[in-house]
Amino acid sequence: MTSLNDDYSKLLDYLQTQKKASEGYALKRRKPSEVKQEQVAAATQKFLEDSEIHAYVPPNIKVKKSKGFNVAKFEKMMRSKLIDDFKKMQTYERPYISVGELYSCMRQSYYSRSRYAIDLEEQFKFAWLYMFQRVGDELHAVIQDVYNFTETEKTIVSEKYKTKGRLDGIRDGFLFEIKSVDPDKFNYEHDPQHFLQANVYAHILNTEYNYKIHTIVILYVFRNLRKIVPFDLAINPSLAESLLSRAPILKNAIDKKIVPDPIGANISHCQWCSYKKYCEKDKYNEIIQPFNRAKKDKKVELKKEVKEQPKEKVFEAPKPKTEIAPVKKGAFIL
Repeated sequence: MTSLNDDYSKLLDYLQTQKKASEGYALKRRKPSEVKQEQVAAATQKFLEDSEIHAYVPPNIKVKKSKGFNVAKFEKMMRSKLIDDFKKMQTYERPYISVGELYSCMRQSYYSRSRYAIDLEEQFKFAWLYMFQRVGDELHAVIQDVYNFTETEKTIVSEKYKTKGRLDGIRDGFLFEIKSVDPDKFNYEHDPQHFLQANVYAHILNTEYNYKIHTIVILYVFRNLRKIVPFDLAINPSLAESLLSRAPILKNAIDKKIVPDPIGANISHCQWCSYKKYCEKDKYNEIIQPFNRAKKDKKVELKKEVKEQPKEKVFEAPKPKTEIAPVKKGAFIL
């Protein structure tokens, strides 16, 4: 009996050895890229498992309402903070166009600068934005304190374009912009608008401040404080110039109270814009409002279809079978 068990154990060991050997051989035959992809996937899965929030409350468990802390009241207080900050900003005299206004909707900036009335409760409906802003400020401060930047929180002004902005950090020809992100929504790609902002900063420094910025670094800091993802991007002077050229247009519109076209707008801007009712009334000159673009395209298509349709022939009198000779001068017709 013992010998049978021993033989069975040896057989199992042999089969296990053969299985490992065959798996190792198959692994060697596979492409390195396939192996790497699987390793990355496994590492990503492990990272996600390790970074799970253990304070998660299952949906079937009800949390008792607190008597000491009113969450709804706290949200209302944060919303009030956002509204107060907005009103305070509206009281400032701003002789310069901000860099952020260069790559957003010019018409929206005009309405905001001209103090058009809007529903502030509706605009700041998402009260937790205040919390995100405060967390973002603290993350900036931590990175700026720890990393050896040569300059931080530098305010730059372009007298040529009457534009103003403030960058996060500079070091050895690198310009840094720090952004906090939700790890669940981050797709490991940089936001094009974040590049536009930093690119304008770099161009102003290189052309008006005698700096030699050659690379933009955008740092995305996860709000769960577990990871930082940096992106190195080359500067684009011509793109910066095209954006800076919008500043005098906006400044002139504000000074002369002329509503500009929605330059720089996209459909997402329109979707959440608090000034849409004004924009609909003001129409457009050359640039179509994004929310009207589909309507305009449809009208053009309909006109095109009408033009392409063959015209129906109107009734024509039948031509006489015999031709009538022209009457000679001086002849009489009986």
